[in-house]
Amino acid sequence: MEILPKLFGSKERVKLMRLFLSNPNLYFSLTDMVRRTKVPSRTVKRELESLQDIGFVSVKKLAILAVPENGNKKKKKKQAATRSLVWQINPDFFFAEHLRSMFNADFFAGQDDLAERFKNCGKIKLVIISGLFIQDGGTRADILVVGDDLRRVAIENVISVIESEIGRELTYAILETQEYLFRLTSSDRFVRDITDYPHKRLIDRLSD
Repeated sequence: MEILPKLFGSKERVKLMRLFLSNPNLYFSLTDMVRRTKVPSRTVKRELESLQDIGFVSVKKLAILAVPENGNKKKKKKQAATRSLVWQINPDFFFAEHLRSMFNADFFAGQDDLAERFKNCGKIKLVIISGLFIQDGGTRADILVVGDDLRRVAIENVISVIESEIGRELTYAILETQEYLFRLTSSDRFVRDITDYPHKRLIDRLSD
């Protein structure tokens, strides 16, 4: 996935552009963008200026009502709304669809390196990608990871990084090998919804 950063100047800009292109109907605050892309706030601000200059994104102020920390909805004191800057892809940006096609093509061409990212996550037996990765919205998970002595935190970190790169939140499942095999032989609906529909096996060592 190194072509787009070279074309557009930086991987941080590509992450931001992908976030907006993948979520055309959403507004993002600066905090949202930092969290979703894992790009430092200072860099996000700099890249946003460039994207605004070319009309790729538009900015507006939205009133956000603060919710009491104790969650007490009966509190009579009126809560003051704060106005925050939020950004959205400009729906009238002429090249939006062309860019979306380019970014999608780059994403699908770079799937083969995903398997390597799970190498330090335990004894990985199976990694399946479906859903978003193969443009099939009918499956219940985008990633299924199966193995033994799994390092769940490491797996979740890998998935979090992938999310920051593609600009979308992923649905995923992490199963021990015995649980997966039991579910598979029991015709478990969740597992069958993944294995019986279009998917791709990045790693398959179940027979080892």
